[in-house]
Amino acid sequence: MAETDDTQKWSKQASERLMAAINRADELGGELRDYLQERVATDPRYVKARKAVAKLLGRSYVSAEEVQTKAAVKAEKTAAVAAVTPTKKEQKGFGDPSLKAQIFGKKSCPWSGRAITLLERHKVDYDFVDLEEPEHEAKALGLATETRQNTVPYVYLRGQFIGGFNALSEVERLGQLEVALMSTEERANAPAHLKLVEIVPRPNTDEVVPADADPAE
Repeated sequence: MAETDDTQKWSKQASERLMAAINRADELGGELRDYLQERVATDPRYVKARKAVAKLLGRSYVSAEEVQTKAAVKAEKTAAVAAVTPTKKEQKGFGDPSLKAQIFGKKSCPWSGRAITLLERHKVDYDFVDLEEPEHEAKALGLATETRQNTVPYVYLRGQFIGGFNALSEVERLGQLEVALMSTEERANAPAHLKLVEIVPRPNTDEVVPADADPAE
């Protein structure tokens, strides 16, 4: 009986050792296989041969090294673009540089009407906000605070406040309207003499009758 127990114990130990050896051999075989695959895949001769065969079959072959190189180049370009792309600034105030002209006024105000007529005469696209409309009434206080002007209309050209109708009329009289309506990019590409033109805000602090209007009106 004792001999049988020893035999079983020996057989069990032998089986465990054999299985451990097989498992280790499998691990080594896998590592060797992976190593060989990696070496072959990166070997220039192998890559050249694979490309030639793929070309004969009307296909294309890209090696793992080429894939990694392209990915690295793409990542570098993306990072470079991100570094030079300006972050869009949050718009502050009422002026919007994306719009050629903005008029914050009142339909009942003759000076607001004159400002609109002047822009339409020059075929200028504009955005009009009627401060008498309930949804826009609250903007009047903000506009007065931002511009330090207490009369309507409030005229903005390319996001820059210039004043009321008198100021807009003066910009037109001085031949500066074209420049005032240029975008930042257009201004940058404009001739030197136009780049030097400075549009100066002229806010109305009193009820001023426009220069071309009859004081009796």
